[in-house]
Amino acid sequence: MSLKLSKSLVKQGLALSVTALMMTAANAASSDKAEIQQLREEVAQLKSLIQQQQQVQQRQQVQLQEVQTQAVAPAPAQAPTLSGLLSKSGASVNIYGFVRADAEYAFKGADGIFNAPNKVDLNGVPVNGVVNPNKDRFYATAKTTRLGLDFKTPVQGADVGGKIEVDFAGSNDGLRIRHAYLTYNNWLFGQTTSSFLSTDTQPEMIDFGSPLGVGTKRTPMVRYADKINVNTAYAVGLEQGRSDNRFPSATGKISYKLPDGLGLVNARALLQETRGRLVEAGKEYNDKTDLGWGVGLGTNIKLLKDQLILNADYSHVKGDDFYLLFSENAATLNTAKKDYDLNEFDAVTVGLTYKLNPKWRSTLGYGAIFYDDAKAGQNDKIQQGWLNVLYNPVKPITLGAEYIYGERDADIRTGRDSRLGVMAKYDF
Repeated sequence: MSLKLSKSLVKQGLALSVTALMMTAANAASSDKAEIQQLREEVAQLKSLIQQQQQVQQRQQVQLQEVQTQAVAPAPAQAPTLSGLLSKSGASVNIYGFVRADAEYAFKGADGIFNAPNKVDLNGVPVNGVVNPNKDRFYATAKTTRLGLDFKTPVQGADVGGKIEVDFAGSNDGLRIRHAYLTYNNWLFGQTTSSFLSTDTQPEMIDFGSPLGVGTKRTPMVRYADKINVNTAYAVGLEQGRSDNRFPSATGKISYKLPDGLGLVNARALLQETRGRLVEAGKEYNDKTDLGWGVGLGTNIKLLKDQLILNADYSHVKGDDFYLLFSENAATLNTAKKDYDLNEFDAVTVGLTYKLNPKWRSTLGYGAIFYDDAKAGQNDKIQQGWLNVLYNPVKPITLGAEYIYGERDADIRTGRDSRLGVMAKYDF
């Protein structure tokens, strides 16, 4: 090969090499640019993810601080309660009651702070051997203050509880048991309101003597109560009735709740032995007995929604002076004829309560007892009417004023009761 040809080949080789290097460099530069762009995009995505993660962490930190603040911050102030306390045996305890003060001015009537229409003076005729035309007297008391405890014990497969309730209306303003009983499933043992009575259908009255024509008697008993369905319930029991009776009184009640919470109706029954004895010079004779009984009907109906409420109750009783307020002389014992006649009467009470607004309400009521064939010296008719106004400035406080007018007729004479009362009560 000639030198000239060799030089030519070298030149061509160098040209090819330079061209290849230039193409490789160009390709390398293009590839680097693409990789750099991809890296930039990936870095941008990573920055975005980091920013999102930081935002999430910041939100979590804020939420954590809020939770910690709530945990550290004191709970809102609440009134102390005993509903969460436990007795020594593990029963939950709930305390309730009220502090109450009463005052009355009696223009005329029976001697005492609360009304007793069956004992008013008969125009100067002796009452229990004493002529006492009581009038223009002022009375005040706090003995109606009440305290109660409800108990509930968690027992598997059983419903166990009890109640103790007292006030200060006993002898000489002493402590008096109102309710004291235990419950086991459907059974009740102890003292509470008689099943023959209906406190649910009584018109509202401020006077602690309660309305004429109804009853509030609380007596020792054993009672079984259950429901027939969601709206109908019943109770039957044996109770301590009149002290002269040899056997307990049998009582029963059935109650039905009206649809849509409009009220209720109930029916009651009483059956007992009525016993009469006459004791003279320490000797007891003419021990007589007869069958005493009673029936009752009551209702509570909400008219005009919750603005107007009607309460009405009726009872017909033969041979009892124990259960209904102001009733007396269950029977007349005639030793000469050896007769024992059970006295019979009708009792009625009715009242309308009007709620002007959540703070103001008023009740107009009437009650009466009408005796059949009343004997000499016995009441033939007792009746009364009342009007009250009650005000709740705040929820636990009740202030009220009430006027009562009553009459009793006996031996063709009439005695009258007229009094104005006021009341202040704090429920707790």
